[in-house]
Amino acid sequence: MNKYIGKAGQYYRDVISEMRKVIWPSKEEIKDLTIVVLTVSGILALFTFLVDWVINFVMGKLL
Repeated sequence: MNKYIGKAGQYYRDVISEMRKVIWPSKEEIKDLTIVVLTVSGILALFTFLVDWVINFVMGKLL
């Protein structure tokens, strides 16, 4: 049982050590990347809508 407690403690220390190495993005980077993600998501949603609309229009004319 003590062996598992020791391993859990080592795991916790390793996690803390690795988290200290992380370079977190600045608020400006987070803002800029959020804008990029929202813009790309909007463009893809619009593209998907247009493709769906065209397919429905063509299928409506064919049937």
